Amino acid sequence: MDGSAIISGILSGLISSALFGAIVGAWLDHRLAERAKQLEASASVVDILAEWIRSAYTGTPRNEYLWSLQTTYWKNILLLDKELLDLLIPKLANAPNAPNAEEIIVQARKILLNLSEPDISADKLNRWLPEETRKE
Repeated sequence: MDGSAIISGILSGLISSALFGAIVGAWLDHRLAERAKQLEASASVVDILAEWIRSAYTGTPRNEYLWSLQTTYWKNILLLDKELLDLLIPKLANAPNAPNAEEIIVQARKILLNLSEPDISADKLNRWLPEETRKE
């Protein structure tokens, strides 16, 4: 084996390693970006739902509550995919067939984690009601 064959073999190995590293790096970057988007969307859904039920817990005056809800809604809908918006909009419009907050969380989880079926059920989620509405 002559020197040029050795150098060619070494260069070929280095190029293969560099390509493999670039592919793995691109894949990791994609996965991290995808995860960051999931976290942002998750936080947005929670912000909107939390603001939606806040007045029941705090007794906030109606106009202040609506202003805060509207601000939270506008700020967060910019980050959400249409599928998540379609899940939230009926609840925020007080539609009679709108899912409750727990069902929205279950369905949002299904969407965000790309599950074929929900892996939890709404009746398994905890919800602490405001003090004056609790039945003990």
